[in-house]
This record gives sequence, structure tokens and C-alpha cells, in this order.
Amino acid sequence: MLHAMFRIVFLLAALAASSALTAQSTLAELQRLFERERQGLTSGDREQGERLLADHVKRLAAFVARDAKDDDRWNGRLMLADLAMAKGDPAAAAGALKEIDTAAAPALLLVTAATFAQRLGLLELRGQWIRAAIDKPAPLQDRLAMARLLMVVLHEVERGETIFAEALAAAATDEDKALVRWHRADALRDREDLPDNAAYDELEKLAADLPRTYWGSVAKDRLRVTSLRVGDDAIPFRATTREHGEIVSSDQRGKAILLVFWQADDRDLPRLVEMIAQMKKNAGDRLLVLGVSLDRDVATIEAAVKGVGITFPVVGDGKGTQGDVALRWFAEGPVVHVIDGRGKMAGIGLHAGTADGRAELVEVVERATRP
Repeated sequence: MLHAMFRIVFLLAALAASSALTAQSTLAELQRLFERERQGLTSGDREQGERLLADHVKRLAAFVARDAKDDDRWNGRLMLADLAMAKGDPAAAAGALKEIDTAAAPALLLVTAATFAQRLGLLELRGQWIRAAIDKPAPLQDRLAMARLLMVVLHEVERGETIFAEALAAAATDEDKALVRWHRADALRDREDLPDNAAYDELEKLAADLPRTYWGSVAKDRLRVTSLRVGDDAIPFRATTREHGEIVSSDQRGKAILLVFWQADDRDLPRLVEMIAQMKKNAGDRLLVLGVSLDRDVATIEAAVKGVGITFPVVGDGKGTQGDVALRWFAEGPVVHVIDGRGKMAGIGLHAGTADGRAELVEVVERATRP
């Protein structure tokens, strides 16, 4: 279930911040530096990777001890514990966790720390952090994330459901109610104790009960994506891009749309960008390409755009999978869809990872852009 935890909140410290080329004054800056260094590794060189990991542990420990301020003190210790576990050093991971100040750390961070303590068998600390987190005040979004972690990763279903129920009871508007119900339904996807369709049943109820709310409309679109077929009407979207302004799908009738959900660390991205450049050259104005970044760090997005030479419009606001287009299209990883000039689906779930996948993508785009 670890994949569920990291989809909900990955180390909490991946906050947007300005890049620093010399000393790193925030954890987010240090994380970006570490990521650039990992990307520079020689593919398949295990020893090089192990040396870099050891170096990252050493530098992060120094940052936490000397330079970390505010919540970076606790986020940094979470990250240090994660790196120590990746290094195969559970004692060091436990030591980093035990330095988190229960009284000072935010509620959501404590629940996240409890998931690490659970992995390390620190059950007394796990329980202490859960109890402390539940008693602390926290913003609504944090409490919803806490409920997800409690239900899915920590298997504290009753406590998670209590948080959701309290949030729903306190919701003053239909929009607030829809928000809470959306997050609960989404959390059900990762509950192994429930039928596979439990989450979708809740989304159907949300879409039916609160259709005029934002999250009710997202639920409706997401449900439709799960059964989308070639020839069906595409999910409409309205997207604000980094440099090209707003793009509304309904305004593009007569053009095919290549809808590209991408991530900076996807090894197929450079090849896909090359293919897109050629397809755009061949189709001209008959093809609109829209990239939607699933990354949560704006600096990472900007570096990737420059690094692989992306010239098509990109939604890169740092919201990742929680951005509007990604939410409606149920995009949680790199994937390509093609919409024809009539607004119908021409290709679904395409990719550039294999020779067959690339051939299918080219064929679908050629068919959708024929004069």
C-alpha cells in the first residue's frame, strides 16, 4: 500500500520554491538539487547510485542539523528516514524519526511520520503520533489527507472515517460537501477491504447528488473516462497554459487535439517530444498539441520543458495530478489521447514506450488529421 501513501502526500516537503545554484536554504531547493544529480547518473551503474545515495544522506543530515527552519526541520527528518530506509539502514531511519518534535510538528506530518514508524515497527511511536495528530487543529485539506492515510496506509479505518464524517458535518456549502465526498471516494480506491467498485459507487452518488458543484462535475467526467471508447465524445476541458494563454477544447473544432500527459522523469519523454514535433510538422494547423505536466514542482517543469525542447503549449502550474484537466481525464501517469476535429475520441491510452506503441500513435494522429 505504499504507492497509495506516496500518491496522497509524498514527503510533504515537495513545496514550490525558487532554485538555488549554490547553498540550499530550504528543503525544496535541496530536493531539486538531489533530483538533478540523480538524473545525471549513468544508467545501470549501481555502485554510482549507492555512492550518490550515501552522499545525499550525509548532506541532508547536515542540512537538518544546521540549516533547516520551521517545518523543514520535520519534513527533512521524514526525507532522511526515507533515504536511510532506501540505503538499508533502518536504525538510522528510526533515529531520524525520533527527532521529530511531536508538539511542534503539524498534524498531517505526524500522520505521515506514523506511516514510517509503522514500517519500522515503532508501534508505540506510531500510536503516539496518530493520537497527537487527531487532537491538533489543521486546515481542511490537511485533515482530509490525514483521513486518507489513516484509512489506507495505517489501517485505522474508523479514525479516518470519523475525520471524513466530522468534515462533512461541518461543511457549510454544497461545494464544501462535494470536496469532502470527493476525497473520501478517492480514498476508497486503495481500500483492500472493500469491493473494487466501492470508490466508483461513491463517485456516482456524488455526481448525482451535487451535479452543479465543481467536484460533482469532476466525478461525472472521471466516471465517463473509465468507460471511454474510440468514437465517444471527448471530455471537454479548459486549460491555462504557461505561455500560450487559455485553451478551450470546444473552440478547437476542425482540429485534432493531441492531449499529452507527461512527467519530467519519464524516460520516454524525449522520444515522444521528437515524435510530436514531426507529427506537428506534418499536420500543421490541423493538429493542436496540449501538454499537461503531472509534476508538482514548477522549477522541475520548467527545466524539463527546456531540457527536452518542448515547444507546444504546456499546463505547468505545479498541481500535477490534482490539476483540473488531469482530474477530469483520470491521468495519474504519462499517457496520450487523441481527439478528432469533431470532438470525438480517435485514440485512447497511447504511448511512445514501444515500437508498436509509437506506430499506433503516429497512425492515429495521421488518421485524425487527414484533410
